[in-house]
Amino acid sequence: MGYANKQSVPFEIDNINHGFQVAKGILKLRDKALELEFEVEDAILGIISSDVQTIRLSFDDLESIQFKKGWFRAKIILEAVSMHVFEDLPGSEQASCTLKVKRKDRKEAEQIISTARMQLSEHKLDQMEGGMADNG
Repeated sequence: MGYANKQSVPFEIDNINHGFQVAKGILKLRDKALELEFEVEDAILGIISSDVQTIRLSFDDLESIQFKKGWFRAKIILEAVSMHVFEDLPGSEQASCTLKVKRKDRKEAEQIISTARMQLSEHKLDQMEGGMADNG
């Protein structure tokens, strides 16, 4: 499964419901947002137990975006400004969500997250400048 446009990358969220379920989906970089499209399936039998769901995470809702390489997988760690941001996302806890990326998709994930982090930083700077203009 290739993602040649470099604007999306497959991910997994494991250990849902004490390891009995896993969410598999695609992370997409959108204008001032990340979009998670996923479905939940049984971790043992692979039977899909949910419809495809889409969650849009605006840069207003995100505190930070991190990318960490591992030997076999990489992790994308999303930190939100509130626990409510991830309330519809399985496997998240305390305003944090970890997406696991397979080794073969690591380069694309790193590129997308690098771009997303730059856009998030620019967004926060714009907000700060807008706040200072209102005060000045």
